[in-house]
Amino acid sequence: MYRLVFLSGRNQGKRLVVRQTLTVIGRAPECHLRLPDDDQLALQHACFEERGTGVYVSGLTPGFPLEHNGQPVAEPVRLAHNDVLVLGQTQIRFENIIAPQPRRHRTSFGLLQPATGLVIVALLLLELGLLAYLLDWPGHLITPQTEAVDVLRYKRNRIRKVRAAQLARGKDQTKSTAQATAPATVVTLPGTAPAVPVAPLTNNTGGSPAPLGEQGLPATPAHQLLSETDFPPVDTNTTMIDLPPVSAADPLIEEAQRMLAEAVSAAEFADYAKAARLLSQIHQNAPDFLPAHIEHARLLEVRGNLDDAYQRWTRILDLAPEDSPYRAQALRERERLAGIQALQTRIVQLPGTLDLNNMPRHVRIASPSLQKIPPDADVVEMRILKTTLDLAPGAPLFKDANIQVFITFYDATPDGRIQPTRAITTPSPMAFGQAFADRRSLPLEATYVVTRGLRSQETEETGGSWSYYGYTLHVFAGQILEDAVAKPNKLLERPVFFPEANAEP
Repeated sequence: MYRLVFLSGRNQGKRLVVRQTLTVIGRAPECHLRLPDDDQLALQHACFEERGTGVYVSGLTPGFPLEHNGQPVAEPVRLAHNDVLVLGQTQIRFENIIAPQPRRHRTSFGLLQPATGLVIVALLLLELGLLAYLLDWPGHLITPQTEAVDVLRYKRNRIRKVRAAQLARGKDQTKSTAQATAPATVVTLPGTAPAVPVAPLTNNTGGSPAPLGEQGLPATPAHQLLSETDFPPVDTNTTMIDLPPVSAADPLIEEAQRMLAEAVSAAEFADYAKAARLLSQIHQNAPDFLPAHIEHARLLEVRGNLDDAYQRWTRILDLAPEDSPYRAQALRERERLAGIQALQTRIVQLPGTLDLNNMPRHVRIASPSLQKIPPDADVVEMRILKTTLDLAPGAPLFKDANIQVFITFYDATPDGRIQPTRAITTPSPMAFGQAFADRRSLPLEATYVVTRGLRSQETEETGGSWSYYGYTLHVFAGQILEDAVAKPNKLLERPVFFPEANAEP
């Protein structure tokens, strides 16, 4: 493979790479390189032939000159790099693709070969170490004799510890016995006779024991006093606040405890699907296992499902005994969740104009678009609202914030009033839970559908046909209004429409 560079003629400056073995130059159409503009070229002027020893050029038509470096060519000539050929009026320079180096530079290995040598030496040392270990590997095994010595040492240490514990226990019992044999003191009880000094347990005349009473006690004034005193019985039927732990003997309860620990671990790592699946399985296997119900209620609240959490605490209230601490906890949690729901309702329904310049906009509504769909046999009018909720750059991470979107479509009445539509729309509010826990963008889509017959029914009820007017979008992160858009913009002057509070009875 070589290169031909045109130094004159119409193709001056062009480079031609030749990869074939035989190349014919001339004016004839069958030539490989045809130059019709040069009148001094023959039909087949010259031939380039690539051989094993190099590239050779030779003339094909006598009488038409062919020069090589200023010398006419009579026989095939081997070409060298940068040789100049003259074919008629066209000058061509021959170039090898890989030009010969004018001088041979000394090869520099750099750091590659030393590093390779170090790696090879390290591998050889490692292999030698492995071979030495393999030669001595029986000495590293635990033989039965070594294991027997270790077991005997362990048994001796354990016997020594047990004897030390028994000795300490014997000392404690000796001390307790000494305290119990000490002389007792008689205390005067309320409503009884004053205490009488304790008489010795022997007769006055000799060392024989005193006579015993009816109940086998010494007939002394102190014992007579205690036998006559009437003590009220102690009430032991008290209710325990902390329930005793469930015995692990029940395999169902033991399995439920294990699965509950696994569900709590999954919830901590934000694997809510796995946690919910494990808790549901616990409910099937052990329906009365209250700790699983409590964890399920907390999980639902974390994910923003306040209604489901409230229902789960109600279930706990039904299962827990009357004097159980679980029942008291369920009552408190139900009251707290009811207060949160009421507070959210009041915040959403606050009247007044929104201050669009002071909203946080940590969660933004990006480029909403409304698309109108052609009607069909069942649908008179259909519109699709599409937008995206984006987390603002540099905004705090809403990992635990429950995202809710209130979407309201409005219609215009015949008398000019603007009312929430009666058409079929996407349920509002749309609860997404912790939508930005693992992403920064959330697509949103809502529909507005007017079925056939709705407009005629509105005409009969109000005396005129209603028509589409616009929509509003309000995004809440928890209880904070983050962003709001409307079309037309004057709909933002209205309070947020809460369907449950405005539903017809």
